[in-house]
Amino acid sequence: MNFSLGLSKLINFNSKKFSLKIFNQRLPFIYIFFNTLYKKFIANKNVNDQIKKFHQSGFTKLDVNMADIIDEYKDKFLIEENKKDKDTKRQFLSLNDLDKKNFMVKIKNKLRPSIDQLENYFNCEVVVSDVKMIRNYNHNDQNNLDVEHYSNHFHQDSYLMTYNKIFINLMDISENDGPLEIVPDERRKSFIKSFNYKDRNDYNASGDSSLIYKNTGKKGDCFLFSSPRVFHRAGVPQKFRDNMVIIIVTIPKYNHQHLNIKSEENLFDQNYKYFEKFTKPFSIIAVIKMFIELYKYKFYRKREF
Repeated sequence: MNFSLGLSKLINFNSKKFSLKIFNQRLPFIYIFFNTLYKKFIANKNVNDQIKKFHQSGFTKLDVNMADIIDEYKDKFLIEENKKDKDTKRQFLSLNDLDKKNFMVKIKNKLRPSIDQLENYFNCEVVVSDVKMIRNYNHNDQNNLDVEHYSNHFHQDSYLMTYNKIFINLMDISENDGPLEIVPDERRKSFIKSFNYKDRNDYNASGDSSLIYKNTGKKGDCFLFSSPRVFHRAGVPQKFRDNMVIIIVTIPKYNHQHLNIKSEENLFDQNYKYFEKFTKPFSIIAVIKMFIELYKYKFYRKREF
């Protein structure tokens, strides 16, 4: 079992090096193949302008704001002492269980129209599977590629495009507050060349900054992006940045039972082991089976609706 896992990691590592040279992406080749076919044969391109932007560039601002909900609960946010990073550059915020549930019910209800649009795009149900509220602090290692405190080096998340994130600003975020930084899909090739990008710990940190989009905005603004498709990193704030991360997964309705989400407060429980089966398959055969299943499901949904 350990040998198989080690072999899989070795193949993925070499596959990523190949993918970077040929496709300007730092993902396993089979994931790129899956994503390309999904966008061509499963994704619905007859969508609104926001989702078209997401399809083309890998990110979009959502037409919804959560400031009223944040203001209702902000005085109840707690620092999770047992989840402090060792170097204290990042802390996790939380709520008591009852407030977690009520808070997430309101957030999900307000996100529902956007989720509906995504389900139309993916031709499959989209589920909120994991939630984190994070405070990033200032540090002096932004351009030191030997040190990474909180994903503050450019990278792609090694998942299928069925794994996506919604960032919600828990405060007003300017360029001084270390916003999320993203390379749009259409600028990826120029980014690789300008930054001489090889890996998250091996690139020229003084590349062309005009290629990068910074997610600044007001408290409550919502930002959808495909973290497997686009290069991105956490910016470094002058003081700190409070941000909410919602992980959403594209998964057929008949598999929802496997996510083990019994109530909204469970969304804060780090549910990776449940949804990774559907977003991070570890073999070529598993990826192919996943594509075939989702391709068939597209037509099943059309019959149902």
